[in-house]
Amino acid sequence: MNARVYGRRRGVAIALVSAVVLASAAAAWGAATSRSETVTISIIEHQPPRVALLKKMLPLFERTHPNIKVKLQEGPAPDTEFQTKLTLDLNAGNAADVMALSFAPTDVAASGYLLNLTSYVNGWSGWQRFYPRLRRDEAIDGKVFTVPREASVQQFFYRKDLLTKFHVSTTQPQTWKELMSRLTALKNAVGGPSIVFPAGKAWGGGTFGEGFINLMMGTSSKLYDTSAQKWIVRSPGLTQVLQFYIDMTKSGALDVAPLLNPEPWTATKYEAFPKGKLAVSTGGTWSWFFDWGPKGSGPIPNVFQKVATWNYPAPNGGATYVPGATGWRWAISAKTKHPKEAFELVKWLASPTFIAQNAVTIGAISPRNDVRSKPYTTYPVLINAEKQLAKARSFNSPVGTDRMIQVVDDVTEAIITEKVTDAKSAADQLAQEATRLLGRSKVEEKS
Repeated sequence: MNARVYGRRRGVAIALVSAVVLASAAAAWGAATSRSETVTISIIEHQPPRVALLKKMLPLFERTHPNIKVKLQEGPAPDTEFQTKLTLDLNAGNAADVMALSFAPTDVAASGYLLNLTSYVNGWSGWQRFYPRLRRDEAIDGKVFTVPREASVQQFFYRKDLLTKFHVSTTQPQTWKELMSRLTALKNAVGGPSIVFPAGKAWGGGTFGEGFINLMMGTSSKLYDTSAQKWIVRSPGLTQVLQFYIDMTKSGALDVAPLLNPEPWTATKYEAFPKGKLAVSTGGTWSWFFDWGPKGSGPIPNVFQKVATWNYPAPNGGATYVPGATGWRWAISAKTKHPKEAFELVKWLASPTFIAQNAVTIGAISPRNDVRSKPYTTYPVLINAEKQLAKARSFNSPVGTDRMIQVVDDVTEAIITEKVTDAKSAADQLAQEATRLLGRSKVEEKS
């Protein structure tokens, strides 16, 4: 997510590269580039800060690539609407040449909509600069269809000022029980819910990508059997995860009411957490800028002093961990008439120059190991998060992820509305609905 990121993001200010860098880069490329016929490449993007960044940066690409013109298309800002538009455009065969994907590419790649980039990345020296785990995660049946735009790690964010005020420990929780004890103590101290944790249908893909799968990776069970290519729809780990949602709900620690309304992150992450009415929130590196930075959707003054993070604890103890993976990706339409030029644009968008700007625009970490320039290096929280990337845990979304997301949305909503009040019943609902949506031949159960 994922960071994705599977959920929503909003904007922060955009740092610009210096005029000296722009001029020197343009001069260097211009001297080396042969003159040929100019082609036009289209690129589609959404979310205001990301669009604004491209508007500022694409003129540099055109100066350094005088034979390529870029036409920027602005898609609808909400992730779900943008994904719907891309899907319709791909189905119709009129998608933009280059696309910013905020979702897992597995299903659209399997449908033949994306250009196979394997030969392109194998001939590109920059590809080896991407962290090996990210290169592995991008592979779908041994083929590469996307290039990472950014990476992120996810953690629990907590209000240091509140925990200190109420004498609740800020040390790293080692088990789920210890985490729940903190949440319950905070609930009692503030007189209301203490955590925002994505759940239910209104959060969309974020319920899966910013919560459920992060917990699942801490258990000893898998959600997908890669050797059999089947989803595991019943397991001890799944039951543990569903019990955690039940515990949050029954204890009163989970802020349920906003989760049942449109844009549930607004009342929770953007209002209650900044105001100190909620003490703990899920989030990722984007949260420092996109959510709570000075230009974020819910600014927290002195955010780096008031907010800190915990890694995810395992259910019964052991090593703590962070979920981490590629965030958004760049992809090229299989229908493009200019694949070489489109890949030139993707390479530039995946270069240290662009990545350094993108990182501080939306709060991401570099997917490459060689981005060590300002403004990226100005923010220790990003550099420190990147250091955890090599050991981060991730879930490489297989075919059918969209249906499993729907299942998780439905089951967690049944839990938070207390239509289901025990883990066994929740596990039964998950197994039954997943089997129906994915097909019996695509699922299995583990005892």
